[in-house]
Amino acid sequence: MVWNAIQLIGNKGIFLIRMLILARLLFPEDFGLFAIATSATGFLLSITNVGLIPALVQSQDVSEKKYAAAWTFDMTRSTIIASLTIIFAPLIANIFAEPLAVPIIQVLALRPVFESMISIKVTAFNRNLSFRPLTYLRIADATINTIISIGLANYIGVWALVYGALGGTVSMVIISYFLAPYRPRILFNWRAVQPLMNFGWWVLITSLVSMAGNYGLRIAISRQLGAEGLGLYFIAVQLAYLPSDFARDLVGSVAFPLFARLQKDVFQATRAFRALFSGLAAILYPVCALLIVLSPLLTRYILGPNWAGTGDVIRILTLVVMIGVFGEVAVTVFRGFGQLYRITLLEVIQSAVTISFVWVFTSRFGLVGSAMAWLPSILLSQLLSIYFIQNILDRPFEGLQKPLLAIFAATGLCIVVSMTAIQLIPGLLGLIIATALGFGFTAGLLWIADLRYSLGFGRNLALVFPQVTTMFGFSSNRS
Repeated sequence: MVWNAIQLIGNKGIFLIRMLILARLLFPEDFGLFAIATSATGFLLSITNVGLIPALVQSQDVSEKKYAAAWTFDMTRSTIIASLTIIFAPLIANIFAEPLAVPIIQVLALRPVFESMISIKVTAFNRNLSFRPLTYLRIADATINTIISIGLANYIGVWALVYGALGGTVSMVIISYFLAPYRPRILFNWRAVQPLMNFGWWVLITSLVSMAGNYGLRIAISRQLGAEGLGLYFIAVQLAYLPSDFARDLVGSVAFPLFARLQKDVFQATRAFRALFSGLAAILYPVCALLIVLSPLLTRYILGPNWAGTGDVIRILTLVVMIGVFGEVAVTVFRGFGQLYRITLLEVIQSAVTISFVWVFTSRFGLVGSAMAWLPSILLSQLLSIYFIQNILDRPFEGLQKPLLAIFAATGLCIVVSMTAIQLIPGLLGLIIATALGFGFTAGLLWIADLRYSLGFGRNLALVFPQVTTMFGFSSNRS
């Protein structure tokens, strides 16, 4: 957990710095063209992703033959997809009504090929909850991507984003073989791959549905608002979902193998679920509330005048993130218990509802409407997640009332303190002070509430991550 946190803080920190600097150096249409290109390759990869990599993590019996067969299959798949993407790039660009995206799509199509070359033994780090090597790998990717993108932005525009992405991926390939030595071996062995397919087919379907929803959303925005509108939406999504992505990667990468180990121990799995949900909410709710309050200042003083109008979009999408906190933890339970059909159903409903609303809302409300389309879909998916989780775990919500009440109170305090600060101290200095005060008062209130009312934040953390909490003087018995 500690190494995973270091990885994510470093990776997301570098990503945020890169995005904010490039927002000053490039234009919204540049990010729009890049978003179109990533959508194209991502969609084609999703429709052929049979989930062999997560299946290797979830599987209880992994052999060298399975490693070789999975590496061969993924490499072959990526090469075919890259070739098809390059050939059909003009057609894909036409769907988005943006012909300038053609060469960008074709060059970025090479990225999946490079990614498939990463040492397959890296999956063993996830299986064994060994995140130190993954920290080195991800931070190297983010650093090389940032250096290339920022260094070339003034000279080649949108192509800086493309070459940065490719350079970061290539660096991961090289470093992966030092961290996880493996001699690639071509092995077309269906029998070795087939056991992984039972888990992987649901990954394929879920990935396909999710990407179809994303793809449909971007097509709607691009066709109605152009590449510039898509670029504004792209940046708003990156900022609004940054806290959620950080928390998902931090908790999810640990929770997936954790719940896979606890499949036969529902009691411990339930305790882990409560701990993860309350912990994630304690982190995300105040952070998201702060982002909602400060997004206009963030747009004005950090992103610059080219990004005017993204503040309201960031606010709505951040609200979507807050509503979806429960689902983030629930999905890790479904994955760990091997019940991917539940995730697929959630994705189908969420994507269908979002796409149904996006055309209407975008036509009527413009860019803000593209964010509003997420609200009905995320509400419905959370209700279904609550229903599903009650069928798996034993009284999953028992004892969560007091911790959640404390979290809501801390979130309200964060809003009041940050709004007061920006009213008294305008400008960039007010943004910085409001952020610091919001975090400080929120953390203090949660700490006091935990001590006074024994809400269990420390106890739950000790139950789920005993080795980590022991280092800091906590234990499940003592708590």
